[in-house]
Formats: sequence, C-alpha cells, structure tokens
Amino acid sequence: MVDAEGNALSARRAHALLGFRATCAEHETGEGVHVTTPEGWELPWDDPGVVAELGLALGYPVTLGRSAVGVHDAAPVHLLTTASLTAAQDWVGGEEIDRRRFRANVIVELDDPKPFAEGGWVGRALALGADGPVLSVVSPTERCAITTFDPDTLERDTRVLAGLARARENLFGVYARVARPGWAQVGAPVRLGETAVALT
Repeated sequence: MVDAEGNALSARRAHALLGFRATCAEHETGEGVHVTTPEGWELPWDDPGVVAELGLALGYPVTLGRSAVGVHDAAPVHLLTTASLTAAQDWVGGEEIDRRRFRANVIVELDDPKPFAEGGWVGRALALGADGPVLSVVSPTERCAITTFDPDTLERDTRVLAGLARARENLFGVYARVARPGWAQVGAPVRLGETAVALT
C-alpha cells in the first residue's frame, strides 16, 4: 500500500492500519487474501471497498498493490520467546500482555524458560521443524510506539514501551531472514545448534 507520493505505508507511520486484518484462504499458494475492515466487512484485498475504507481511516487516498519483498523494518521475520513475554508482564503490574502487540511471526517456547534468550541467537540459524524453514537471526528488534496500541480496541497503554525503555533499552525479540524456505507447523521442534525447543 502506498500513499499519493508513492511512499510505502506501514502501521509505524499509519496507526489506523492496526484496525484492519488480513487472512489468507489458500495457505499452500498464498492466494485468496481477504481484508477485514474495522467495521467487520470481509473483502478481497483488491476490492475497491478496501481502498475506500483505508482512505477513510487514514484521512488520505492510498493505492494497493503486490510487493515481491513486502514492507518491513530490518528483516521480514520477527521472533520472540514465551519466556520473554512472561517476563514483560512485570512492566504492567503482572497483567498478561497480548502477544499481538509485538507482531511476532514466530513465538518459541524454550525448554529452559530463561527470558530474553533470543538475544543470544544473533548470527545463528534457527530450524523450524525437520523439513521446515531455516531462519538466519540477524539483529535484536528495537521496539516502537506500536507496542502501546491494544490490538482490538487501538487504545493506548504506554506501560509496555516504558518498561522496554527501562529494562531492555527498547530491545525485545530478534529479527531474522529466511535462509531456507518452507512451511512452519505449530508445535514443531525448533533447533538452534544442538538445542531443541518448540514452536507455539
């Protein structure tokens, strides 16, 4: 999606995008993408109604199109561990934090529930299942204000970002690139070197 000047848009620049949801009907081919609008309408991604609703939400006209590389920050994949998510609850008085705030593609449950262990994976490969994709972990993830938005209501809660600033210098999770493509399955074993963990 681009604005009238041709600039690619993401929720970092256009927070109202968080109110839209995309789903893929054909998981094997990546086809059949539908968008659910904040009003609950489910439309094919290229339906003119999607562009109209996006324009209304953002307050300016936009254009939709396909991209071979996508729109992302440092890398296309973001990973977190359940241990890190649990530790982050201390920043909000022990409340459970909705994991969707962090927009992770992969969440890993470790055998050794040490929080923030993923920070030590930079420069290493992570295999998601025996025949699944292999990811190359490239850098820690620097968080932004998107973490402050409730995924459903879009109401803001700054405690998460404030906790990240105090405890983690705004670093939470890691970025990765795809070294070998494949299909990841929920519950599959994940291997970092000789260490086995589980995908959740």
